[in-house]
Amino acid sequence: MQKINSEILERKITFLFFENPKRTFNVKQIKYFIGAKINDQEFFKILFSIARKGYIVDGGRGKYTYNKNKKYLVGKINRRLKHLIDIDTSTEFKISKKEKAGLLQDDIVYYWIDKKSKIRIASLKHRELTKYVGVVKKENGLTLLKNTSLDTDILVRGKCEENDMVCAHITDWKYSLPEGKILKIIGNKQDTNTQIHAILEEYNLPYYFSKNIEKEASKISKEIVKEKNRKDLRDTLTFTIDPADAKDFDDALSFKKLKNNNFEIGIHIADVTHYVKENTLLDKEAKSRATSVYLSDRVVPMLPETLSNDLCSLNPNEDKNVFSVLVEIDSKSNIISTEFTKSLIKSDERMSYEEAQFVLKNNKDKLPPEVTITGKSKKVSKEICEALLTLNSIAISLKQKRKKKGSVFFNKEEVRFVVDKKGEPIDYSIKVQKEANHLIEEFMLLANVLVAKKIKEKNRTAVFRIHDYPDEEKILELERFVRNLGYNVRLSNVKDINTALNALLNAVENKPEKNVVDMMVIRSMSKAKYSINNIGHFGLGFNDYTHFTSPIRRYPDVIVHRLLEKVLLEKPPKKEDLESTCLHCSKMEELATKAERASTKFMQVKYMSKRINEKFEAVVSGVNERGLFVEIKSSKCEGLVRMKDIPNDYFIYDHKNLCVVGQNTHEEYCLGDEVLIKVVGTDLDKKHIDFKILERKE
Repeated sequence: MQKINSEILERKITFLFFENPKRTFNVKQIKYFIGAKINDQEFFKILFSIARKGYIVDGGRGKYTYNKNKKYLVGKINRRLKHLIDIDTSTEFKISKKEKAGLLQDDIVYYWIDKKSKIRIASLKHRELTKYVGVVKKENGLTLLKNTSLDTDILVRGKCEENDMVCAHITDWKYSLPEGKILKIIGNKQDTNTQIHAILEEYNLPYYFSKNIEKEASKISKEIVKEKNRKDLRDTLTFTIDPADAKDFDDALSFKKLKNNNFEIGIHIADVTHYVKENTLLDKEAKSRATSVYLSDRVVPMLPETLSNDLCSLNPNEDKNVFSVLVEIDSKSNIISTEFTKSLIKSDERMSYEEAQFVLKNNKDKLPPEVTITGKSKKVSKEICEALLTLNSIAISLKQKRKKKGSVFFNKEEVRFVVDKKGEPIDYSIKVQKEANHLIEEFMLLANVLVAKKIKEKNRTAVFRIHDYPDEEKILELERFVRNLGYNVRLSNVKDINTALNALLNAVENKPEKNVVDMMVIRSMSKAKYSINNIGHFGLGFNDYTHFTSPIRRYPDVIVHRLLEKVLLEKPPKKEDLESTCLHCSKMEELATKAERASTKFMQVKYMSKRINEKFEAVVSGVNERGLFVEIKSSKCEGLVRMKDIPNDYFIYDHKNLCVVGQNTHEEYCLGDEVLIKVVGTDLDKKHIDFKILERKE
């Protein structure tokens, strides 16, 4: 039996009156509403407390009404129940532990400010029916859902077993624990597939297509029919460059030397809208998903495989429908002319980044087995080699021009885990951007800019990828942070913040603290999003920018393809609420990013769980009251070193200098410090790793 919590019951009773301000309730009705087993003495004590605070009026004879004379403000509970944000003014207030009793993250509440300027929460106003994902544990005859995003367990009802991972809704909260209903059993927590599905469930991301969707996709004709307005470019040298393990290829480049010694470069993007027609089941599903989700061990696609890996994928030696941006460029990388057209291509070669990189670095057409996709020696045509070298030269020039205009250049290393047939992580690889990656990136950026400019002509409605200037407070925080690391840089109140950020990123290149600084710079930035209201893209330094180059995996690109087609056909744009679609796509992108991070963290914990007591070189990546966060140099796995596991002294947190200090030795551990650590434990349920520092690395 759960314990009575008077603060929670008080909150529940006030909600009854705030929801029904014109009604009178008697004692019997109030008791029935709260549904808790409580003695009369405790019950009347709670009623007296509510009346004393002025929320309700005691009308005598056991009858109570809402107090209409008291005025309230409306706020939202935020930041793991530590703050309340006023809905109208966005002012942020700290709230006490007592005031947050019975409340959940994102609850909308009525509140007031007392004479001592303290926040008093009167009642819940609105609560979203949120789905929570966790692990089932049986304790003292109760079935509890643990390790959810809440700070409390949930008492759940329904058929389930110990260690099941389940989804649940909260149905009530009248005792010390909220009560919930199990909606779905995902599987046993020991299964990797279950863990990944649980992450997707937590962020409300679908991971399978319905039979109706698959059926509609399977009915789409694969036949390539010659179209009047589609340019035939099958005789032009064309190739794709993608990751070695890619299954869908949504972009290709073509190269042609013109008689005037200029070059015609084609940026060809899969013509998804040729197959996915507006308002079909496929289109509605793609719009709902808004993006593919790239997890640590799999991709959850926006479109069914029939489309993403076959019909729309620019596979080699196959005729494919594409949307093309044809750019004439001179020997100094100046753009002479641009043409936008639907076209038909045939890719001559499918190359991986490793293969293209070998050609660029060595200027050789014979590739050794260790860099090829097949693991066998491979010969690339002389024409493709020459095209790659010329394209790379142009890409370098485009990048330099972009830098002068203010693009901020990140080169953050990303870890990818190699999994076995059971989905268990057995190895990892570090993804590093090289010339081949930058080559493709520059031409995709170019196409996105040119398409944005074309659509917006004559004040037409366009969908932009926008990125606002960083918040001044975050830049000040970043400046203090890097100065603590020994970098005497000026970031605040400078005329050219982009150049200052690039100088900082260059300064930390090849330094132990590189990843930490990169991460902090990214955190200081605003979030990029989609909108019809163009404010430019701060990070890339573009006045006009959109997403056109990945329609297989992003729905905004699908919208942009449709808008561009209307421009080319000189058709008036369809009246629709594009801004709400942009908001939805931005939200889904954010959820996908959170799921991707969660899956990487899960793989890190799983990988390290088999390396208990092993030693690794690491870098201090974070500091707080609990201890030091450290990141292993080789695998980028991050974990916590608790204060007690820092050797030779008792350490305390120095908030001002972002470090921990030994009370007796005054030894300091700060961000960027190199240490030798040992793995002492992992917790898959909570998804964290515990380390112990063995020694400082000088």
